[in-house]
Amino acid sequence: MTALPRISPETQAWLQWMLTTSIPLRRLDSSDAPVSFASSCMVDYRGRRFLLAVEHAVKMNSAGRVIQLGYKPRIGFEVFRLRGFNYVGEMTLGASAIRKIDFCYTEVPSDLDPLYQHVTPRGIADERPRHIFRTDLAASPSLDGIYAFAGEVKTELHGSDMYVSEMNVYPGLRFSRTEGPFHVFALPVAHPGHDQFSGCSGAPIVDTNKTAVALVCDGDIESNTIRGIALSRYRFALDFICEGHHLRLGEAPA
Repeated sequence: MTALPRISPETQAWLQWMLTTSIPLRRLDSSDAPVSFASSCMVDYRGRRFLLAVEHAVKMNSAGRVIQLGYKPRIGFEVFRLRGFNYVGEMTLGASAIRKIDFCYTEVPSDLDPLYQHVTPRGIADERPRHIFRTDLAASPSLDGIYAFAGEVKTELHGSDMYVSEMNVYPGLRFSRTEGPFHVFALPVAHPGHDQFSGCSGAPIVDTNKTAVALVCDGDIESNTIRGIALSRYRFALDFICEGHHLRLGEAPA
């Protein structure tokens, strides 16, 4: 029997921390039942707090978006209802069409602090604050770095109102190249199929220094890769908001 490689205490601690980096993003129907599941990333940028996600998981003009704040036994999940998202597009000089980018964001209250919880039939086995990245959004991946992402997958309804998901961490990614707005990462094992990543769209891709560089967008089975939208490329969108070109959260129109 071949012995499995030992994981250092530092790597174990990083993988445990990775569980807190992805914030569950839901869309509720008119009866407040979840009808779609994705991930998101929360950042503190220039003194304000934003939720970052990907457009294909948060379609423009779709209502009922919430983030999951935590679970209270015998009560249910507490959620925060989000305002509308802002979407980003790019226009080539001399062209009339705008190219839609798989990236969106919204501002949230600066004291919004979701919880990570490992919920079991016997109760809550692990409870910690979700990680909020304090960042300048300038980081880019390196060829010698090791990356991971985490997300809730295989969500199932148990009983009348209890939704249970598997929270998985996918470590060992290696940066391969940048293609336009995307960073491409090689998986350390054979791609398990898109169903295994369903719910991870929008999760931050993070290195061992706890720096987020991209949000999960999609993958390719044949090339055994994952693509993530580069955060550094779209910080101009948050700069536009922070420099006063948009209403601050809670302000009324003049």
